[in-house]
Amino acid sequence: MIYCCGRYQVPFKTVFLAPDFNYRDRKLEILVCSNCGSLSAVLTQFNVKTKKYETYRPKRKKTSKFIREVEAGKWSEVKVKYGTKERAGFVYGVNKLQNDGTVKQYAVDFNGTKTLVKVVNG
Repeated sequence: MIYCCGRYQVPFKTVFLAPDFNYRDRKLEILVCSNCGSLSAVLTQFNVKTKKYETYRPKRKKTSKFIREVEAGKWSEVKVKYGTKERAGFVYGVNKLQNDGTVKQYAVDFNGTKTLVKVVNG
């Protein structure tokens, strides 16, 4: 719910953002006020360190720029994970040779997260 023109209104669009190591339960609510016609946005996210919900509402003149930056993942305080959600399921293999002759095989996705698949003794 977004407060505008003396009452709370239901947003017409809600964008759920990817969690990151500092924030989770992140969502961006966007509203075009039915009374005054202005664009409003509210970013709500749960801070893992402080264990509290935080809200951010940009100034009216900067709202449209803020929405574009959040959806593109460019806003520095939002800390959206690197990569895209569409390609998050695809992985590629990385082999690392250790000094003792073993090879560690990793599966890496386009967001940069590594998962150890297996260790091959050489």
